[in-house]
Amino acid sequence: MNTAVAVVEETSELSCVIIPTIGAQLLLPNVCVAEIMPWRRVKPLPSAPAWCSGLVGWRGRTVPVIHYAGFADASAPAAATARCLVIMNRSRNSSGPAFYAVAATGLPRMLQLVDDDLLNADVELGSADVMQLQVGTELATIPNLGYVEDKIAELERALG
Repeated sequence: MNTAVAVVEETSELSCVIIPTIGAQLLLPNVCVAEIMPWRRVKPLPSAPAWCSGLVGWRGRTVPVIHYAGFADASAPAAATARCLVIMNRSRNSSGPAFYAVAATGLPRMLQLVDDDLLNADVELGSADVMQLQVGTELATIPNLGYVEDKIAELERALG
């Protein structure tokens, strides 16, 4: 009696979200996103760094709104009227706020990634970037959340 053996290769998938911002498409695991909400007025902060658009109220909290391009280029235009705000969960255990918002220029979209979907892109990285990847036909940036969240914590300490 011949027994047919089926070999099934397991593929590991990662549920991700692409967040369009000025100058970059951010690629993050879904677990980083707490909520996506429509754009609302952001209260500007006097003498805020280029990457901080200001503060916004969310679920009884005040959260900083980051403008990702501001980490690489202090002269990059802030997203004064972005399409939506992506509320982010803090990814590391630090002294900064548990949540912050990313100004998105378009609606974020979810995707399932497997290893074969990703190709390293040979480009110069900014201080807030870990790497840039070719995802299908798009260039996506994996942000350095440790760096971003450290900057947010420094801002929170400066604000008192």
